[in-house]
Amino acid sequence: MRPMRPLLCLAVLSLGLLSACALRPYYRQVLPPDMAAMKPQAAKDKGEATVRLLEPETEKPIAGARVIMTLGRGRVVATSDANGLVQLPVTPELLAENPLVEVVLPAGVQGGYAFWTVPVEPEAAPEGESAPQQPQE
Repeated sequence: MRPMRPLLCLAVLSLGLLSACALRPYYRQVLPPDMAAMKPQAAKDKGEATVRLLEPETEKPIAGARVIMTLGRGRVVATSDANGLVQLPVTPELLAENPLVEVVLPAGVQGGYAFWTVPVEPEAAPEGESAPQQPQE
């Protein structure tokens, strides 16, 4: 019965590590749907996506949370602002690899987090130009 103990410890440790990975979202799961559906080649010059980190039960923004993605040999790290907003880069490499997203919550935040996509505001027409009109029938 003694030789089974190390195997049991290894099984419990593996289960714990796997469950921690299963609870983390993937990069594409965090992005707005239109960006998540893009092919990696289409992501050139897309810039950044804005997402919001909220406490799920109170829907209060989480300020100061670090969002970490490991990509190959590098890391992408972003921090949420006072409104819980995080700017995530949208690159072909991130879309192709689709890394796990790790969130390090600041001290005092309990109960987890939720990502909310932030709708993109339509760009205003430059001064002196009118916005395009809808055709009328």
